[in-house]
Amino acid sequence: MPDEHAVVDSSITDFFLRSGLTAQTRHECFNLIEELYPNKAASAASCQGYCSLTVFVGHDTVVQFRPYNYRLDLQLTLVAREVYGTFAPETRYVATLPASGLLVYRMGRIGGVSFKDFRASRSMIACSTYHRAALCRDFARFLARSWKETSSRALPLGLVGKTIESRLRALVSTLSHRFRLVARRVLENLRRIEALPWVLTHGDIVASNIMIEPSNGTLTGLVDWAEAERLPFGVCFYGLEELLGEMTMTGFQYRHDAVSLRTVFWAELGMLVPELQQTQVLEAVKLARDLGVLLWHGIAFDDGAIDRVVQEGRDVEEIHRLEAFLDIQGNPPTVRSLKL
Repeated sequence: MPDEHAVVDSSITDFFLRSGLTAQTRHECFNLIEELYPNKAASAASCQGYCSLTVFVGHDTVVQFRPYNYRLDLQLTLVAREVYGTFAPETRYVATLPASGLLVYRMGRIGGVSFKDFRASRSMIACSTYHRAALCRDFARFLARSWKETSSRALPLGLVGKTIESRLRALVSTLSHRFRLVARRVLENLRRIEALPWVLTHGDIVASNIMIEPSNGTLTGLVDWAEAERLPFGVCFYGLEELLGEMTMTGFQYRHDAVSLRTVFWAELGMLVPELQQTQVLEAVKLARDLGVLLWHGIAFDDGAIDRVVQEGRDVEEIHRLEAFLDIQGNPPTVRSLKL
């Protein structure tokens, strides 16, 4: 197994190289932290993002450095905090490094460990169906907050929100044939999806951005809201799949209890959002969920660009996720039931 410190150091080095920055800039970042927090221990986060350097300071503070192209929208992070409460970090702008132009932000640290690390620990709690069911209920409660709280105020549509239809049309015409029927069904029902409440949606619900309290397996929050934007309710439900399985050498594999835990999730969500008891609303949310799967795993992430449809043989992990999340195993897809 590679040394964890070496892995983190390598990911930080990659960030500076991608950003066209030097080792001197790296020193400037850590020197600034020492100046701002002279009496607190600082350590790089074990999970580094593609577009930022993240450092933990003490027990309750996060300092993040981001190139201007990947700057945070502070209006958006403020609304995230208003809608999701402590599940989203409080974020403040601190400074701009004059030589490199890196923007510096301070955030409240969300407690716990990433679900990626929690899952990898294989602890008794991480493997317990009882605790995993509680986590699925927590996730449902987190998502239900956006239905109850209006997050559309003063937030313009983002990159994905403004291009949903054009992206879907690209998927219908370019995506591997075995996924096109699902994409076409979503496109044909797009107006039903767009009629749902448009809510502030986290833009990257992956295992490394989901934070867990390791002592009991509860959800403590989500980090990395940089790509969040206003989208129809249900689009980010692809994140549930990360709680039910994981990527392996042979593809995305669900745990033995995935079916029962999915039922737990939808039952909890149905209690919190009574409107889902209406069949038409529930079906629209299920369609929005498939839309999210297609947008997040059917469109490739190429060094920050998200405008290329994934390809068989080239985007292996994304194809595996489409297969699993859309319940397609190499055969022509059939229209799936929208029941719970």
